Amino acid sequence: MKLLELFRRETTIPRWRHVVLAAVSGISNAAVLAIINVSATNAASGKGNFSNLLLFICAIGIFVVSQRHLMAEVCREVEMLVHAVRVRLLNLARKVEFLEIEEIGRTDIHACLARETQVISQAAPNIVIALQAAILVLCTMVYMAVLSLTAFVLSTVFTVLGAWVHLARSKEIKQQLRETYQRENALMDGFTDMFDGFKEVKMCAVRSQEIANKVERLSREVADLKTKIQTNYARDFVFSQVTFFILTGLMVFVVPVISKEYVESVVMTTTATLFMIGPISNVVGSLSIFSNAEAAADNLLNLETRLRAIARNINTGTEDFRDFHRLTMKDAMFHFRPPNGEAGFTVGPINLTIERGSIVFVTGGNGSGKSTFMRMLMGLYPVSEGLLLVDGRVVEDTNISDYRDLFSVIFSDNHLFVELYGVPAIDPDEVAQLLDLLEIRQKVGLIGRIFTTVKLSGGQRKRLALIAAILEKRPIYVFDEWAADQDPHFREKFYHVILPRFRTAGITVIAVTHDDKYFNVADIHLHMEDGKISATRRRRAKAQKS
Repeated sequence: MKLLELFRRETTIPRWRHVVLAAVSGISNAAVLAIINVSATNAASGKGNFSNLLLFICAIGIFVVSQRHLMAEVCREVEMLVHAVRVRLLNLARKVEFLEIEEIGRTDIHACLARETQVISQAAPNIVIALQAAILVLCTMVYMAVLSLTAFVLSTVFTVLGAWVHLARSKEIKQQLRETYQRENALMDGFTDMFDGFKEVKMCAVRSQEIANKVERLSREVADLKTKIQTNYARDFVFSQVTFFILTGLMVFVVPVISKEYVESVVMTTTATLFMIGPISNVVGSLSIFSNAEAAADNLLNLETRLRAIARNINTGTEDFRDFHRLTMKDAMFHFRPPNGEAGFTVGPINLTIERGSIVFVTGGNGSGKSTFMRMLMGLYPVSEGLLLVDGRVVEDTNISDYRDLFSVIFSDNHLFVELYGVPAIDPDEVAQLLDLLEIRQKVGLIGRIFTTVKLSGGQRKRLALIAAILEKRPIYVFDEWAADQDPHFREKFYHVILPRFRTAGITVIAVTHDDKYFNVADIHLHMEDGKISATRRRRAKAQKS
């Protein structure tokens, strides 16, 4: 069982401690029943019950203490388990390459880090109650065996029958839970399309309707699957209740006929049978929660297995590239391999040398391979063939993290972090100068490492991202269509003021752009077609405007 495997791996408290606490709680609960039965018999015969009253109080006290400690301890352990799993999955994801994360899909990872861990966390109290109830049922059946062997045999048969019915149906339910998980992930993709692309959705009524139809269909499928699952659980619950009602009837109407010695204890065994209905209901009612938690644990362990199989150690500090003079791509190629086995798109071979402090522009139409080339150059996509070199040193798995540390990147779909993670000590005067340079000082500020807001226009967000990139103090800046969101005034400023400042500071700039008006600013202009560099122009920039 995946849930038990997860508990076994993550919990620090010995399992026997939980079992002992559950046993003490169940036994003390069963003792309450025994004391009540004995006291009722004494009351019928006129005997005193003071000692039984003391035992009754002690049994309740033991139950309260043991149950409270058991539930608090297990809930604490479960939360620590969830914490450990979250952190481990996050650290494994950090060791996985960008291309592989794309293949797994963000939805699966997000579902496990958020939804599945929450399912396990919420299931903990119910599982504890079910465990205690199961022990209580066992103790009650032992007590029943003392009262009447016939009654014990009958209760055992009915309990085993109920367990067998549930186990026979568990495989079907497990498959339905797996299908539900897949449908819910697809449903989340639909919501992501709707709200991440809300501007595009609002601009096309047909697109909006098709996405809504897809979400509605998936939501209906999820609802139908969950209805089937809950219907199965409801049948199990009703079956368990009816089983014990029948068992109670047998105790009263049948057993006295076939077992004369049972007549004297008929009230006690009937009471014990009725007493078992509550715990049995707890156990059966918790089966759905346990099944959901089991499915969640299975999904978490499967994701961990997938990530662990492709994770690589993050080797930092093995090589210092920061004082580099040139980057070189030698016969570098990258092959997309579609999952259907068909021939994929290829970028390369690329032979290119970029000197430090150069300004490089990359142009090309849609699908020309610009983004893939940039990701190859930055080390986000592994070079399938050929070499990536820094001053003649080969970039490979052992030093790829150090190589990536050369780059500050603003992607076309850049995610703007509110907090400047990974940024060294920040000079407030430099921040003030950058806010003035980029003309957003009236819109946003920086408190410590946190921007006061990122709710800005698209162009202003890109300017804020540029400030974050500059504060990282890295020797290479990569911009993917950065100026596309800027007005004419700021485009002029970017190409004729900001880029020349970078060149003067010895910073290398590699930018995807279509602003042909400013191509003369570049030292190198690369044009791409069909995954290859079709033209390379090298020139010095003209006199810069102030």
